[in-house]
Amino acid sequence: MNKKILILGASGLLGQTLVEFFKQKKYIIGALSRKSLSYADINITTYNIDILDYELLEQVIEKYDIIINCTGQITNPISQCLSLNTEGITNIINAVNMHNKKLVHISSVSVYGSAKYVNEENDLNPETPYAAIKYFADYLIKQRVKDHILLRVSNLYGQNQKKGIVNYLEKSYLSNNKNLYFNNDGSLKRYYLHAQDFSMVIDKVIKENIKGTYNIVGNEQFTIKELIAMFESILNFKFKVEYQKVPSIENIDTIECSKLYSKISFNCEINMKNYIKGLLK
Repeated sequence: MNKKILILGASGLLGQTLVEFFKQKKYIIGALSRKSLSYADINITTYNIDILDYELLEQVIEKYDIIINCTGQITNPISQCLSLNTEGITNIINAVNMHNKKLVHISSVSVYGSAKYVNEENDLNPETPYAAIKYFADYLIKQRVKDHILLRVSNLYGQNQKKGIVNYLEKSYLSNNKNLYFNNDGSLKRYYLHAQDFSMVIDKVIKENIKGTYNIVGNEQFTIKELIAMFESILNFKFKVEYQKVPSIENIDTIECSKLYSKISFNCEINMKNYIKGLLK
């Protein structure tokens, strides 16, 4: 019998992708979000609930076997992000512990800061308010939740994305807006992983009942300038780009993922080039 999976933050890029992914596998799914959601599927139940409301959150978590937390990603204002990653995380932890549920928490490689090389044993060095908040959430979960897996992921992209550089370039192209502005010098470097590929990773770690903290990044790494050049070449579209003379932060040359790959087999199925080509259709 398929387990019951609750996805917290189901209206975001990863949350939406996970709902669709697990729907295809006939899982029993709970989709919880502050935003109203609707799915015409008997195996999907939606909950319009804020994780800051402990009483309602606890009642929903009790119904499911595995809780996947996709909340606490970058939000404006930053105070909201702070609330989700402190009070919200505390509510999730308390409810998960009360009912002995497994927690899959989605974190970020940004907690490492800038470095030449990192693995899961590296000291954390958050360089932005967002990274510091994610670090705090990681700390709470590692200290207080016995049955958890904490996945530190690189930049995600996909069809349901509403923020981030890939979305920025995609929207600019589709609206024929050639003007781009960046608050750094364009050397900002990130690994990129499609949300569908990450969904497969999450499915595998659940099936293998893996616990602990793991890095997971895509096998493609680009600076902002390299990503723009790829969009321009594939789409035959020339952007007008304005950079600020501000050095980039949180750049990591190499992020080690062998700890996770020693436990699961995984290969990315979607690459950036083919994703961009899809915009031509």
